[in-house]
Amino acid sequence: MSNNLQRILTALVAAPLVIGLAYWGGWAFVSLVVLIGVVGQVELYRMARSTGAAPNDTGGLVLGTLTVASLAWPSLWPVTAGWLVTFVVLAPFLLPQTQFLPSLTTTLTGAIYPSGLLGSLVLLRTARAPSVDSTTAFWMVVLTFLLVWATDIFAYYVGKWIGHRSLAPSISPNKTWEGTLGGLAAALLVAVGMKLTVLPFLTWQHTLALGLIGGGVSQIGDLMESQLKRSTGADDSSSLLPGHGGVLDRFDAMVVAAPLIYLYLSQIVDLF
Repeated sequence: MSNNLQRILTALVAAPLVIGLAYWGGWAFVSLVVLIGVVGQVELYRMARSTGAAPNDTGGLVLGTLTVASLAWPSLWPVTAGWLVTFVVLAPFLLPQTQFLPSLTTTLTGAIYPSGLLGSLVLLRTARAPSVDSTTAFWMVVLTFLLVWATDIFAYYVGKWIGHRSLAPSISPNKTWEGTLGGLAAALLVAVGMKLTVLPFLTWQHTLALGLIGGGVSQIGDLMESQLKRSTGADDSSSLLPGHGGVLDRFDAMVVAAPLIYLYLSQIVDLF
């Protein structure tokens, strides 16, 4: 089976599952975000070990899980803070002395990237503000996913078909300016389509801004993860998802797009 066909089949299975759990919301969607974050952390820790670091999986994974859960249920923040302090206190006994600093920083970083940043999807879906009902919150999550997915798909295929000018050859030689612009155009079209159908209250200014965030900034997240892989000698974060690589490969753009979209909607649009 070709890599391209594997890529399509994986997307056809995963996309409805993700959207379905987003519609369900509550603990089901929180569990999905936790799972994505935790698997991404495991992949990050595996890559870090190739550089000599020795992150503590248990400490980091529990912290990442508690961080996402606390975004859904704020009463858990004291537990999260308590775990963080406990781990830092015990770190001298849990981590190797010769690689203590990279091991500690990698462990804590994994709880933020990817888990904590992906937790912004939970904030989008939770909709605590009186002005946002559950249906609107669901469509905001769908908008976020569609922006990132459309960007990724069109950037990949436009770059593959007509890409000539390399975007960042030292980081990701296969990415091109043509692909980048194709992905950006796709995101803008998605944003406009969502406004015209299920999100009519968004102004055109906000619609275009969200398209630019989803289609532009998200591609920087892709480059960020490419730099991580290049620095550790990895081709993919793992082989978990056929045709896509690992979870971190699949959600690298979402890690930066989701929190920025949430911040834009909450601070600029004043929606959350």
